Amino acid sequence: MKAEDISEAMNNINEDFIESANERRKPKSRKSAWIKWVSAAAAIAVFAFAGAKAFVPNRPEQNDNPVGGTESEYESELPMLVYEESSAVGYGFEGYLAYDISELENGNPWNEKMVFEALPVFRNNSFNEVGIAYPGIGEEAMLQKLSSITGGEHGEIEYSRVGDFSSGSGIPDDFVDRIEVDFGNHTIEIQSNGTVVSTYNGFDGEELPDDISFTYTETSEGDAYRAISYICQNYCDFLDKGNTTFVTSGDYTFDGEFSRNYRIYDFSGDEISDMLNFAFNEIQLAPNDEGKLMLIRVNDKLSCAEKIGDYPIISTEEAKDMLLDGGYITTAPYEMPGKKYIAKAELVYRSGTGENIWMPYYRFLVELPEMEQENGLKNFGAYYVPAVKAEFITGLPLWNGSFN
Repeated sequence: MKAEDISEAMNNINEDFIESANERRKPKSRKSAWIKWVSAAAAIAVFAFAGAKAFVPNRPEQNDNPVGGTESEYESELPMLVYEESSAVGYGFEGYLAYDISELENGNPWNEKMVFEALPVFRNNSFNEVGIAYPGIGEEAMLQKLSSITGGEHGEIEYSRVGDFSSGSGIPDDFVDRIEVDFGNHTIEIQSNGTVVSTYNGFDGEELPDDISFTYTETSEGDAYRAISYICQNYCDFLDKGNTTFVTSGDYTFDGEFSRNYRIYDFSGDEISDMLNFAFNEIQLAPNDEGKLMLIRVNDKLSCAEKIGDYPIISTEEAKDMLLDGGYITTAPYEMPGKKYIAKAELVYRSGTGENIWMPYYRFLVELPEMEQENGLKNFGAYYVPAVKAEFITGLPLWNGSFN
C-alpha cells in the first residue's frame, strides 16, 4: 500500500472540522517558543490556572449595556457556556522568540478587517480528567477509516487499549484508544479522536530527493514551500490542490536558529470556513533529524464534538480593553505589561483535550521586556481573551499573576 492511499480515508473525514491530538506520538520540536517551566503540553491547551480568579460576568441589564444595544438584543435560546477544565491540562509557558513580531506569521486566515457577528462554539464530547478521547468516534468508525485507506486490504490490526497504558483511569480498560497496521515502510494509525497518522519506517523516515530540504532549522522559507509542495504532490493526493494552502512558520531557539514547522489546510475563500479549516482541519508534516519525512498527521478532533450554537462575539478593540483591564488567560510569568507592549492580535480557537468547551478567543502576543535575550531575541507571551460575549460564559478562570 502507498502513502497516497490515505486519500481514501479523507473521504470519510469531516473536512471542516479536523484538529490534532495524541501528544504521545507528536514529534518533539527544538527548544523554541515553548519554554518549559513545569511540564510540556499541547500549545493552545496549556494554561496555568493556579491562583486564578473566577470569570463570572453578569448578563447586562436593560439600559445598562456595556457594549451598546438593549437587553432584547441579548435574548437568545443559546445556552450558557459553563467552562470546565480537567487535570489533564498541563502547566507551561506559551512564549515565542523572535527579533521582530513580523517574523511570527502563522498562516491564520483571519485579519482585523473581518467582521463577524457570531462564530460557532463546540462541546468536547470526549472531555474527561485523563485527556483520552473517550468515547471518541468509536471502534467501528476507526475500522471504517482504516478500510477506506487500504481498500479493505491490510494485514493484522494491532489494537491499543486503555488498559495497556492507563489502567484505573476511569475509562474502561478494553476501550480501544487506537488501531494500527504495519505496511513495512510505514504504519497507518487511526486514533479514537479520528486523527489519521502515517508514520514512516518507525520514525526513521522516508528518503526525499536530494534537492528537497525538509528540516526544522536548516531550511529556508522558499525551500520549505518546495518541500511541502513535493510532499503534497507525492503523498497527499486526497487534497483538492486548487484549494490547498501551504503554511510554514515558526520561531527562534534560544541559540538564534529559526525552528520551522510545516502545515497544510484547505482554503475555500469563505471566511468562517477557512478559520475552522485552519483551526481544526490542519494537516501536519514532520521531518526527522536527518531531513526525511517522518509522519503525516491528518487531524480530526471535532469528530468527537458537537456544535452548541453560533455565539455573538466582541470586536478586537473590545477584547483589547478587556486585556488591559486584566480579563485574560495566560501562562506568561508576568502580568500584562501595558498597551505599548501589545505586538499582535489574532482570532483563534482553543481546542485542548482538557477543556469541555471549544470556542474562539483573541490571542494577543505581548512583548515581555523582562525576558529579552542578550542576543536581541524578544519573547512574546500569549494572552487570551474570550471572543464570545461575556454574558454567555461562566466558570472561566482568569490568571491573577502568580503560579501558586
